[in-house]
Amino acid sequence: MSRKPGETSVFPRTELTAAQNSRSFVKLFANSKPFLAWFVIALLITELCGLYLLEWPLLFNFNKFAFWDWGGYLVAHYLVQRGATPVTGFGWQYGLLPLLLQELWFRSVNASPASFLMLSFPCALLFTVAVARFANLVNKTAGRALLLLSFPFILALGADLPHALEPALLSAGLLLQARGKREQALALATAACFTKPVMGYLYGLVLLVFVIVDRRRQDKLAIAGLVRAFLPAICTGLGLALLLGITFGWIALVRSLIPLAGAQGYRVLHYGWSGIARELFYFPGMRPAYYIGTPVTFLLCATFYLISATALTGWRSLQNGRQAPANYEIVLTCALLHVGFLVCFYGAPASWTYYAYILVMGVAATAAWTLANRRLVWGLCILAACGNYGIFKSSIVAWKTMTQSSATAGLFVAPAELVEWNRVTAIVKDENPAIFTWDGGAEVLFPWLRKPVEAFIVPGVATGSEIQQKVQELRSAEVIVIPTIPELGNPVTNWPGAEFQGVFANATRIFKGDYFEVYARGNR
Repeated sequence: MSRKPGETSVFPRTELTAAQNSRSFVKLFANSKPFLAWFVIALLITELCGLYLLEWPLLFNFNKFAFWDWGGYLVAHYLVQRGATPVTGFGWQYGLLPLLLQELWFRSVNASPASFLMLSFPCALLFTVAVARFANLVNKTAGRALLLLSFPFILALGADLPHALEPALLSAGLLLQARGKREQALALATAACFTKPVMGYLYGLVLLVFVIVDRRRQDKLAIAGLVRAFLPAICTGLGLALLLGITFGWIALVRSLIPLAGAQGYRVLHYGWSGIARELFYFPGMRPAYYIGTPVTFLLCATFYLISATALTGWRSLQNGRQAPANYEIVLTCALLHVGFLVCFYGAPASWTYYAYILVMGVAATAAWTLANRRLVWGLCILAACGNYGIFKSSIVAWKTMTQSSATAGLFVAPAELVEWNRVTAIVKDENPAIFTWDGGAEVLFPWLRKPVEAFIVPGVATGSEIQQKVQELRSAEVIVIPTIPELGNPVTNWPGAEFQGVFANATRIFKGDYFEVYARGNR
């Protein structure tokens, strides 16, 4: 190519301002789908790591491991190592898959609060990647923003393995379903049934219906075709059943797949909307700021929006004979799962944390429908952002006020509680004391306490023999420690039955504080 007189380059000169160059640069990468996809994944993973750091004092926490349910999993490991069988030998209200993974993990590292939290991180990471890739499928800024802003309260951060593994499986299943891979999603729903035998069944049923309806529409209902469609789920179910049955026993496996213990516990503890679940909306001492600084208002509005948008869009499609939006199936699935959760197995006031991600994923997917939907999703983004205030505030306060001590196995604790615990330790350390919590792990964290004989002494979950064994231990012990931590309550007086009423017979209370009480028998 020849140059014209005066030209110094074979390319035409284009004069651009700095602002125009900047806009062109941003536009280039904003339109790059691979870059945007990786950016969203990286952003959510960064958010995940930041949340772990922010909430560390609330995760690596004395009360959660010594006197609450996270410690119960350390006790479960202790019992399994000594030949006890879950479900039949000691109370276990979840599937056996998390327990198997926990045992495999604790074979390679020592069981401790730190290794327990490390076990949940891969599940949180898988959940994060699934949500990020789902956000990329939504392909609308409003939907992506909602998933990013709600991430702090839909993430099962540092949770026990049953509550960390289930979201990882189900979120990955929803991602696969959104990509048109229902059969693989059904396999993950099957694995979820071996994790927590509740939502996996409902999700599996929804997927089963979608697969059959779709194949009927295509006139492909032959038995051979259905078997091929369900083969991933069949192989997953049979493989896990064989593995878990050989490891823990077939009776324990069958009973773990039927959520009778959980249903019994819900009934005894008055869970559900006819019981204590209503405290989600009102409790004594509640302030108006509670509705703004927590996700409660967002959950209410997002629930109403998702159900209304799903029903209205479906009705219009049926009335007008038009095809529903391309991603209507995944929105309908999320709506059905969310309604099923609310109606059938919502338990305590904080139970919303278990499946909030399903609600958010369904709402985010509607952003691809119309401009009106996107505007409503943007409004929910504001509520989601405000709902994180309580999480950030409690975490910052914990960093400022809590302390670590060798007396609490290095776990974070409030200074006032640490003072009481040191005093209790000084009183009872040489007395081989018994301690009673519903599902704490103090007995494996502190060698001066009696060794545990049960993991979860929870109404409706614990076996009759476990309860009697604990009653006999408390009645025969010379010294008894009872945690009375305000957030957890007194495990004896809060027990719904009469089994523990006589455990303090012939005993005198020798210490009473805000966090602990100590009882002793004999002359002291």
